[in-house]
Amino acid sequence: MQKLTEGIRAITTRRDYYLCPLFRGGLGNLMFEYASVYGMAKTTNLKTAIASSSDVFKTFHLSVEPISNLTICVRARTVVEKHPCAFDIENVKFRNDKRKDYIHKSYLQSWKYFSHIEQDIRKQFTFQNHIVQKAITAIRLAVHSKRTPFSKNITVVGIHVRRGDYLKPHNVNYGYQLANKDYIDKAMKYFRERHKNVKFLAFTNPNKDDMKWCKDNIKDPDVSFVEGNPREVDLCALSMCNHTIMTVGSFGWWGSYLANGTTIYFKNVAREGSKLRNDFSKDMSDYFYPGWIGM
Repeated sequence: MQKLTEGIRAITTRRDYYLCPLFRGGLGNLMFEYASVYGMAKTTNLKTAIASSSDVFKTFHLSVEPISNLTICVRARTVVEKHPCAFDIENVKFRNDKRKDYIHKSYLQSWKYFSHIEQDIRKQFTFQNHIVQKAITAIRLAVHSKRTPFSKNITVVGIHVRRGDYLKPHNVNYGYQLANKDYIDKAMKYFRERHKNVKFLAFTNPNKDDMKWCKDNIKDPDVSFVEGNPREVDLCALSMCNHTIMTVGSFGWWGSYLANGTTIYFKNVAREGSKLRNDFSKDMSDYFYPGWIGM
């Protein structure tokens, strides 16, 4: 009788345990936080705790069920990363107590945290239909503009330019470095040499000052500027391009990852010896995706 009572008590008190992300930053940051936490939860047999009000739910077709009891995350045990842009196995092996909820208060910007479920992540990061329709319209207007007559044989290359907040003194002191015109020209030349009919679409996520820089520095007739859209529409449109040119930031990273074509990236994103450089692994391969081409 005692064993039966204990068994009933165990069944009635048993519940699922969760791993929560701490969502902060722009859309690219949110995507890293979700994908990495989801990957860790799969590894540790936890469930991923996301509120239905989260921007990632509003933007993508996620497979997790939203939770209503957010006190789970408030009371959860905290886990913090050591290096935001480097893979750390300790971030995955944190679970010592099987009867605990955890919250990862980290940026977790490494593809290695979700490499074992890559196809699952790509499927979940498909955009909501209303976003897709706006992105298709934006691309059609940009590709088939007055400067570029209609053609079915155009290779579309997305260029994401981020400058903005990286120009602020505290970010410069931290170690952020900007991709310049020479880098953009070199990356564009790479695609022009490999494709006969190329159309470049410039995105800035959206930032008027950055777009002005693009118009002042990328004046070629095969370039169109995509502007005036919400960030999720720009990201969706960028992901629809055949290939991509990254400058800096997680927004361009995810646009390139989802486009899944040839990606050129700016390899000098962090000044040597700076605090930012210490956020990455030694060769930065934990951050930049395999097969991408650094310039």
